[in-house]
Amino acid sequence: MSRVLKSFTYFFLSLASGSVLAQQSTPTQAISIPNAYIASDSEGFSTYKYRAGYMPLYSNGEKYTGINYQHNYFTQGSWDSSAEVYTLLTKAIDSKNGLGYNANISYNLQNGHKLLATDSSYSLQATSTTIVEALLFRDRVETQNSLNNGIYYTFPAISIEQKIIDRLSVVLMGGNMYFSDTNTRPTAKAKLIYDLVPEYGLTAQLRYRQYRDTNTAVPNNYFNPSEYSETMIAFGFRKRYEGWMINGTAGVGRQTVNQDPSTTTQLYELAATSPVASNDYYFKTRAGYGKSAGFLGPNYFYRYVMEELVIPF
Repeated sequence: MSRVLKSFTYFFLSLASGSVLAQQSTPTQAISIPNAYIASDSEGFSTYKYRAGYMPLYSNGEKYTGINYQHNYFTQGSWDSSAEVYTLLTKAIDSKNGLGYNANISYNLQNGHKLLATDSSYSLQATSTTIVEALLFRDRVETQNSLNNGIYYTFPAISIEQKIIDRLSVVLMGGNMYFSDTNTRPTAKAKLIYDLVPEYGLTAQLRYRQYRDTNTAVPNNYFNPSEYSETMIAFGFRKRYEGWMINGTAGVGRQTVNQDPSTTTQLYELAATSPVASNDYYFKTRAGYGKSAGFLGPNYFYRYVMEELVIPF
């Protein structure tokens, strides 16, 4: 995957230099602190991530270029591990339609294992009814065994959102996850979305996802069934209140692992984001709960909360 990373590095540098040239006046600066992500699951694994950043080129909460420092801390029983992450990033997202780019490169150092990581995307309006998004993720697999052994993944993917008729659209995503232990995971997702009550931002969704692991004989570093599929019915809402964007999802479905009988899955998420162009601060927070299959069976669950505060000056 070295060619992917080299191509992405060139893409990142081009975007960063382009964003500087595009500025018509000297942008403001900003600091981003405190930022936190905290999660735990039914297997006793806990994640704590704390981040601070400085953006010397800052236009608003969704358009800036800067650097971040992040400290990761993981625990499970008497075991613990930590990592230092240094990130160079640039971002320009249109808050009205969510289109644009978020490009970053991170240097992750954990247990002596070094890794270049990224969590980046680029989306555009291909036609009046079609949105295309390219995604690239590369990071460590966050389980105790994987962190001890330096296991990581690289996941390139393409997503297409197509409006079918008025109030009805479909989102299709396909990609392949390449694990450093030689396993690969072809992945497909589909989502049918109907605008149930447009004036309140309420949607009804039918979701489907599936993947398969091509090498289940690798050490048990993470949950890797030979086949996994899930079908879910969900309701979502997205509404602006006095400049704040409030959105959430609630869904229940059925999952199948290998040839086992199907079992229940759940997903609940709630998020809030302050006005993007505020000169005082930019704040966003999100919390969620999910139930699906894991190491110990079909009743694995996780929960998380995150927040980010940006202060321009």
